Amino acid sequence: MRIISKYFLTGLLSTIACWASAQNINNGTIKGVVIDDQDKPLPYATIVLKTTPTAVLYSSTLTDGRGGFIIPNIAPGNYIVKIGMLGFEKDSLNITISQNHMEVDMGIIKLKTTNQLLKTVTVKAETPLIERTLDKTVVNIAQNITNEGLTVMELLKKLPGVQVTPDGQISMNGKSGVNVNIDGKTTYLSADDLANLLNGMPASNIQKIEVMSNPSSKYDAAGLVGIINIVKKKNHTDGLNGSVNGSFIQSYYGKHNAGLSLSYKNQYINLFLNNTYGNNKSFDRRYVTTDISNAANRLLTQQQSVNNGINNTRNYRPTLGIDIYLSKKTTLTASGTAGFGLSNNLLISKMYISDSALVKTSHTDFASRVKDHPDNYTAAIQLTHQLDTAGQVWSIDADRSSYHNSPVQTNVSILSDAMNNFINQSNYLLLQDRKLDIYAAKTDYILPLKNKGRFETGLKFSYVKATNDNTFYNQTGGQNTIDLSQSDYSINSENINTAYINLNKTYAGLTAQAGLRAEQTVTKGKQTLSGESVNQNYLQLFPTVFMSKKLSEQNTLTLRFGRRIERADYHELVPFRRPQTATLYFQGNPNLKPQLSWHSELSWAYHSAFFVTVNYDIDKDYIRTLPFVDSNETTITRRPINVQGAHSWDIDFAYTKKITAWWSVDNTLSVYNNAFSGSAGSYSLNNGGLTSIDFITNNSFHINDKLSAGCDFEYESKRRFINSEFGSYYTLSAGIKQQLFNNKGSLSLNANNLLQSEDHYAIDRTAGLYHYSYFNFYSRYVSLSFSYRFGRGKTNKVKIDSGSADEQKRAGS
Repeated sequence: MRIISKYFLTGLLSTIACWASAQNINNGTIKGVVIDDQDKPLPYATIVLKTTPTAVLYSSTLTDGRGGFIIPNIAPGNYIVKIGMLGFEKDSLNITISQNHMEVDMGIIKLKTTNQLLKTVTVKAETPLIERTLDKTVVNIAQNITNEGLTVMELLKKLPGVQVTPDGQISMNGKSGVNVNIDGKTTYLSADDLANLLNGMPASNIQKIEVMSNPSSKYDAAGLVGIINIVKKKNHTDGLNGSVNGSFIQSYYGKHNAGLSLSYKNQYINLFLNNTYGNNKSFDRRYVTTDISNAANRLLTQQQSVNNGINNTRNYRPTLGIDIYLSKKTTLTASGTAGFGLSNNLLISKMYISDSALVKTSHTDFASRVKDHPDNYTAAIQLTHQLDTAGQVWSIDADRSSYHNSPVQTNVSILSDAMNNFINQSNYLLLQDRKLDIYAAKTDYILPLKNKGRFETGLKFSYVKATNDNTFYNQTGGQNTIDLSQSDYSINSENINTAYINLNKTYAGLTAQAGLRAEQTVTKGKQTLSGESVNQNYLQLFPTVFMSKKLSEQNTLTLRFGRRIERADYHELVPFRRPQTATLYFQGNPNLKPQLSWHSELSWAYHSAFFVTVNYDIDKDYIRTLPFVDSNETTITRRPINVQGAHSWDIDFAYTKKITAWWSVDNTLSVYNNAFSGSAGSYSLNNGGLTSIDFITNNSFHINDKLSAGCDFEYESKRRFINSEFGSYYTLSAGIKQQLFNNKGSLSLNANNLLQSEDHYAIDRTAGLYHYSYFNFYSRYVSLSFSYRFGRGKTNKVKIDSGSADEQKRAGS
């Protein structure tokens, strides 16, 4: 573990001080305090800012724990401010921002209690399905009823430009390297473990999902194509409140999930308890044809197999936390989250082997079962202090996390000849023990500058230790014999020291934001059985720039530019060769380099309803897992490698419109291409890519005050990724939702993938290998979901941040 050099820190902090003192930023600002008719503050009331006379949504926010709110960075113009909260009458006020009147203080706004709860529903309807801001796209989950009954993993598949592969790999516009956060906290998990977590998390507990293709310097630089931040629902209503929800899903197998939230809040504390449970069982089938050729490209052998997978996961995640209001300006938060699970995955495969003349010579029956009981916990503490009423805030937080799993894999392989005569049988056992320990701490500071400018800075430290113990046993005559040549014990550590600065400024019609993040990374890896070690130590700078120019009342241009990094998952660094099928293996690469990318995009918005965005990325040392034929010319090993160069472009068209009083649409069309240059050994990876499209349309129908419906359609065309090609597919989903019990409850019926049309093919090509797979996804299902909230107001999950808010993605798998 090393600390950032004193010279680097001194220089950076000096730059921070000089930059802060030199600013003279002139932002338009609206602020105020919302109270009830008993003169008590109303936390988390909705504040909506719209332009006039066009009534286009400009910005929205919530009041804080003491009823206060601030909306910064407002361009000169005429606006209407709408204030609302469930159980209270709405209020509104017309205001004007001009060069001579840049700050509007609305003072104390008192909302009157009402028994007509339906009147407040219109406040919720103010929030559109998709909002686009300077540095992110926000998808408000509750605005689309077809999301009812889904898991979060299924929810991600419906996001514009996001794809999820069968093994849980998440990509955006065909590019991997997405950093998934939950409430601002990176999940630290590999693709498999993250998929298990998200498959056990109900979408009904999610408030919104933030998609950031180019996050500001305040966020971790990891996540090559950006960050997906999953924000859980929150509760901050006084008194005892709660909510329950549950879903039953019938697909190829039955599934179910449920959640319970309880909270108690007064002027001194906010105590909250959240629980989620998910039981997810799925079935998939894959047909695979593998041609293995020699150096002269003459066929040596062909393997044809049918692979049936049954995956069963159960997850239980309780969270207990408390906010202690030490004073009107100081809050101390302590929380703990535990995770307990069970996974039982079965693969049954039958493979036929043919010679160079395509004459069948033998076949193999293969069965693999992997059982695991993963567990994890996170303990976090955070102190937030408002230094003054102008918005100066300082916070510090730290946390400790641990992830542990011990999968037991048993494999049986039976080889027979073409006449079905038994030849031999192989039995082996793989015992794995993987542990990830994480320590993190950070501090952040926000300083309002003269003339309403804003400056942010912070420091962060994180240390991660990953231990992987993989012991391979040959099973003969009921005895287990260790095979050290196929076993592995590795220890990897990573220390990242970070400092960042970020500031914004608004001129007449122009908003600008710039930042710089510095990250020093020290990694150490050791294979204890072989004695090999791989160490890296590097310092990288990550600048970000955002500019938004309001050309007229209807037209806005936005520019985003930045640099990102993608570090390998921990399991990708472990050189252990893990069996996946009878002839397919996975092996890590301890010499992987971090992947670096420059990202740029230009967006045009018309009436805040029609958007056109052009993206262009340049990548170095692109990380990608490719299949390679082993020296025995029979088995295949998938290995992560660095592709020397890559570049991509993407054009997005988005249209959001309320067509009629009862019909709203949100459409997104993405056209993209990924090209690569490099080689793997003597095999060329040069590829100009394939222009592909991704189209998503979400339709919402307001039938009456208690009944609504929705319909979604997605189409993904054929796409190419280095030397891999993926076939097209489309899905159609629909749902209907009925409000119950004076709008405190709801019942939803949804049908997903109505046409069972998600099946598609994949082709991999490398030296001497042609690998064709066709996937059958049995993802069509019908779900019935129920939710009910009780207490004084709406109660859901509370956001929990911690010092490791930017790390958790890369546990061993």
